[in-house]
Amino acid sequence: MHKNILEYTKDEFTELVNEIVNNGSAVLHDQNLTRQQLAQACTNMGKVEELDYFMNPKDSPQISIVSGAVVDGKAIGMFGPTELEWHANGTGRYNFDEICVGLYCETECVDTVLSIVDQCKAFEDLSEEEKDYYRNIDIHLNNEKGSSQLWKDDDVYSKAYQTAGEEDFKTGQSFYKEEIDRRPLVAKHPVSGREYFYPMFIYLRNAWYKDGTEVENFAEFKDKLYDVITQSRYMFHHVFRKGDLLFMDQLTTSHRRSAIKNRDRQLWRTAFDYSEAVIDYKPVIFK
Repeated sequence: MHKNILEYTKDEFTELVNEIVNNGSAVLHDQNLTRQQLAQACTNMGKVEELDYFMNPKDSPQISIVSGAVVDGKAIGMFGPTELEWHANGTGRYNFDEICVGLYCETECVDTVLSIVDQCKAFEDLSEEEKDYYRNIDIHLNNEKGSSQLWKDDDVYSKAYQTAGEEDFKTGQSFYKEEIDRRPLVAKHPVSGREYFYPMFIYLRNAWYKDGTEVENFAEFKDKLYDVITQSRYMFHHVFRKGDLLFMDQLTTSHRRSAIKNRDRQLWRTAFDYSEAVIDYKPVIFK
């Protein structure tokens, strides 16, 4: 049985952050937490994001409910009804601080598998020539034109989602007042300094070399990049059981899952930086 995270010392929180940063993810079992306790535990590692959407309980705005459950005709949480493509949470935006995402399992679905791919290790295994090639590329991410349809493919849930408050769910460059349209495909992690791929395939729309020349045959380029990163050797797979608490670094990893049979499956999601556990942490700034 794992030690309860509420009993961690400051040094143990730092060790946990180091594990997440070095491996891309970490899992704790048998945690038995309330939403408020989960939020409080994460504040020991960094500043926790607080939101005010329909999936954020008023008594714990640091928690986003991830579930397909519908109550009184309204969705109670975020939910993609079918298989999701590789993605990272919240980082279709260019500028963000909440690098780490925590997922706590309140209601399990043992038929569903979450997969995580380590984009840092995928880059490190390349030859120096290949690394230099990818270091020389900037990419364009676009989440403004329906490029990621997580909710629209299920009529029942889609209506419940709209009823719950889709019109208030603002995302993208205009809402976050971002002015840039490109970022490097390869960047250095602000804590470890390790280089990592940042493809965000569901938002990836174009690529250029550093001199401004457009990458030839973008579709072929994207397919090859996909094959380089999504090799089984770089993957970790997890079936959530009640009480599991999984952390993922959203720079060095992407994740996806299989379809969910039990729509009452419920995860509690947090997002935070590493400012309380890593002394030399600096915010991510892309130029």
